[in-house]
Amino acid sequence: MTAAVPAAVPDEGETEQLRQQLAAAVDAARDAYRDTTRLIQVLDLLGRPAGSAELIGDMLNVLSDAFFADVVCMARVAGERLVVAASCGLPEDDPAYAQGWPVGEAARRTLATTEPTARHGTMPDDDAPGSVTGLGIRSAAWIPLSTEPYADTLLILFRSLDQPFAMSDLRMLTSVAARLQMALQERERHAVIEQLAHYGHLLARHLEVDPLLDEAAELLLRLTGADRAWVVTVEGGQGRLRAHRGLPPALLAAWPVPARSLDDLPACDAGLSEVLKVAVSRENGATALLYAGRERPRPFAQGTLEIMTIFANYLGVALTNAELYLALTDRATRDPLTRLANRSALVSHLDTLLSAADPTRIGVLFCDLDGFKSVNDLFGHEAGDELLMQVADRLRSSVRPDDLLARFGGDEFVIVLDRVKQLSEVAEIGARICADLDDRLVVCGEQVHVSASIGGVLGIRGEATPSTMLRDADAAMYVAKARGSGQVEVFDEDASHRSRDRLDLRAELLLARTRGQLHLAYQPIFALDSRAVVAFEALLRWTHPHHGTVPPDVFIPLAEETGAIVEIGQWVLAQACRQLAHWHRLPEGRGLGMSVNLSPVQLHQSQAAERTLDTIRTAGLHPADIWLEITEHSYLRHEVTEYAGALGAAGVHLVLDDFGTAYSNLSYLKRLPIEILKIDKSFVSGVTGPGGGQIDLSIVRAILAIADSLGLVAIAEGIETEDQRAALRALGCRLGQGYLLSRPLPAAQAGLLLRPQPQMPARAAQRGA
Repeated sequence: MTAAVPAAVPDEGETEQLRQQLAAAVDAARDAYRDTTRLIQVLDLLGRPAGSAELIGDMLNVLSDAFFADVVCMARVAGERLVVAASCGLPEDDPAYAQGWPVGEAARRTLATTEPTARHGTMPDDDAPGSVTGLGIRSAAWIPLSTEPYADTLLILFRSLDQPFAMSDLRMLTSVAARLQMALQERERHAVIEQLAHYGHLLARHLEVDPLLDEAAELLLRLTGADRAWVVTVEGGQGRLRAHRGLPPALLAAWPVPARSLDDLPACDAGLSEVLKVAVSRENGATALLYAGRERPRPFAQGTLEIMTIFANYLGVALTNAELYLALTDRATRDPLTRLANRSALVSHLDTLLSAADPTRIGVLFCDLDGFKSVNDLFGHEAGDELLMQVADRLRSSVRPDDLLARFGGDEFVIVLDRVKQLSEVAEIGARICADLDDRLVVCGEQVHVSASIGGVLGIRGEATPSTMLRDADAAMYVAKARGSGQVEVFDEDASHRSRDRLDLRAELLLARTRGQLHLAYQPIFALDSRAVVAFEALLRWTHPHHGTVPPDVFIPLAEETGAIVEIGQWVLAQACRQLAHWHRLPEGRGLGMSVNLSPVQLHQSQAAERTLDTIRTAGLHPADIWLEITEHSYLRHEVTEYAGALGAAGVHLVLDDFGTAYSNLSYLKRLPIEILKIDKSFVSGVTGPGGGQIDLSIVRAILAIADSLGLVAIAEGIETEDQRAALRALGCRLGQGYLLSRPLPAAQAGLLLRPQPQMPARAAQRGA
């Protein structure tokens, strides 16, 4: 057997070396465990769903515990200062948050090299500044949040523990800073995307373009983190800076600039390190450009351009909405034909002026075109529209720059005069406008004479209202129109009372028939030789309980304006037909005719001929028993020809009333189956006037000659004396009506005038057909 060799006993040096190695291994394991624990804490923290501010606060707390730091903070360079953005260990009111610290040597070195810096031992004041100085700091570390050359944010740790930051600590802190930077950027990106939806709502609330673009510049600045943001457009060959944030006065002074398109626009990038540009595109192409720029040498975050593009799309939708609103507003406040302010805008503007505190007064001119209806009816609605547009242009050149010109409706225009001192100014301006309008205009190749009746009124701010001023100006206009074409009348109390009476009558006329206030009177049409009654004219009368007898020339226009004339006219025809049917049943009433007046409004109703014939036949009459009177100055439109033709073919006699008083429109005799002409009483009264009435005699002779040549019957109106009857009879006129035989009478009294009479003056044979 071999003897055992005793084991070597290590000497004390070897033992100490082993002991040191074991201690180093234990320290390394402890450091590794500590670093692993720190990393787990950091990773756990970065994985939590928290906002940027909450993440930063929690991270600084963790780093303070993990690295035994008295103060941990994030600070950003602003000029020559380090401004603390967040901290663990500093009081909330510490000046470092507002005033910052000086950029010490260690911080400056870290920013320049983007490498971490650590110090141990005695700290210079600039490296441990402000309230940190009194904490007895023995160790500090400065870690850049980014390794990019534009890094401007530092993670700084201060501790009073007399233990330096090891290299492993710096590596760990550098990794933590990088991960924190990435987490913050990701959270900021998510926050920006969330903001986009909110900002889209903010943009949509603006219904006017300028406030919308101004808000867009503000929101763009927030979304991109830019130092400057601006919006530009191109309009009329000029590039316009529509909104901005952060542009210096020197750049603002350069706008607007010549530009044919968005591509020609300058970038406004002076003093900026980076500029992003996105077009606002819509259906008709790019309409604006959005710019965002940074002054500091730090690029925009990744995805900023994508965010700007999404924001530009939101802005494009908002611009479309704003333009639609503008179009709707324009439609609501502008007359579509003349592009003048409409009635709604007029009242709003007048109300604003009357509410203002100003010692001056407000004037209103109410203009109504003379003879517009004749142009409209003779040449058609297109000609009428053309005339209104020409008048609007003429008025634009006549009014003062600060006056409001509005189309009130139809052929009525209103001018609001601001800062007027006395009524004479209103009258003078009205006279000037009246003179400017008194001219001939070319419409559809035809020369048309235009004039206006103008009423004026003066209102006191704080007392007058838009409705009263417009009412009184309208009343003054009617006074002017009553004096003749092209006249001006300023407000007076009489005109105001007439206006109120007219409005009252207009409202009450709608109920006059149901209240039994309307009735018919009958004036005979007789043979001039035998005085035998051949027909009656049915005349509408209105007896008002307070106003008494209202003249037809007052209430008939009101009925036409309101449209009530259609229902009233149908009632008149039915009443007259029933009365004639009653007289026909009398021995002395056989062959009697009935003349009924028609309003142009009735003639222009659809199916008017059918309703008229139904009413006649329902009463048991033949259409040939009825004479329908059309006034010459009613200016019938061409579509009336079909209506008149249907009535004429059925046997109804058509009468042209007041012949010779308007434009002697002989085309009516060609277009319509007229059988009877009524000679106006203004000519009849003059046939025996001073000087033998030669002029009126000649006119009557000419009318009779026209009637004779066309095979028509003539009826003279307004015969009041035997001399007039004799003169007309001598001229060959066979029929007449007037006070010589009888005034208009109630039906019972009119029936007493019946005598045996000859057959109907025209187409009488058709009665037996």
